[in-house]
Amino acid sequence: MSTLSVDHGHIVYFAEFGNPQGIPLLFMHGGPGSGCNPAQANLLYPEGFRIIQLDQRGCGKSIPLACLEANTTADLVEDMERLRSHLNIERWVIYGGSWGTVLALEYAKRFPERTLGVLLRGVFLARREDWSWFALPDGVSKQFPAAYQALLASLQIYYHTDPARVLLERLQTEPEHAYQAALAWDAWEAAIMQSGTPSFNPDPHTWFTRIARMRVYAHYAANHFFLPPHGVLDGLDKLGDIPVWAVHGKQDQVCRISGAELLRQSIKNYHLLMVDAGHGMYESALQQALSRLAVRIYEILRVR
Repeated sequence: MSTLSVDHGHIVYFAEFGNPQGIPLLFMHGGPGSGCNPAQANLLYPEGFRIIQLDQRGCGKSIPLACLEANTTADLVEDMERLRSHLNIERWVIYGGSWGTVLALEYAKRFPERTLGVLLRGVFLARREDWSWFALPDGVSKQFPAAYQALLASLQIYYHTDPARVLLERLQTEPEHAYQAALAWDAWEAAIMQSGTPSFNPDPHTWFTRIARMRVYAHYAANHFFLPPHGVLDGLDKLGDIPVWAVHGKQDQVCRISGAELLRQSIKNYHLLMVDAGHGMYESALQQALSRLAVRIYEILRVR
């Protein structure tokens, strides 16, 4: 088990997969709060890349689990750079999926000299309007009114209240209430992504993993992802000629494709592949496109 002590008591977990002599690639998971899955590394051409997965602060196998102190976007970006230095890697590719796209782009802006390229899946820009689309009444909720009403009822909030802060408060209460709140939000996401609806588990010993993941998620959402109103868009000119590749589902209802297309205006060397899929990483069309693109990126970068 590989860990790195960072600051404020946080110890982040990381693991390596693929070709030890390959092109280094940092894998940043989504969420916020989800943690990494070793199987995900298989999608990014492990024959050619040295893939490093990092569990972000408070997530996965990093400790303390669900700790929100000193847990901001800037902190996570600094952890990425600390890990690069710790592993003696000169330059690497940054992969980010969903929320991870924010961290990948923020890192490339902050450390362009350390970034060989950026690979994105399910582009999330973290603008105020992106969260409004996903969580407030005038967005995707209009397409799923029953599911949205069920969410509001579960959290006991009014129709025009931003649920992020309420969700975070509920997650700090006694375990049963916190678990119910986490389950309600997961059910809302499942409705939008048209995936399996989570069911109540009566065993209290299983509750904290879901609660912990959701606490980190709500912490970031309630604080506007610790970014300005335009999210990651400010400062993208700092990427210069760094190549950025993105795979995005045409039917993605979580992160609208208009956001992925908008990056054309801000990134000089941007390549967008649109596929017949939604947002979920485990959709076969997304996986196949991501795998093919990873091979292509490797072929481009190995001759540089």
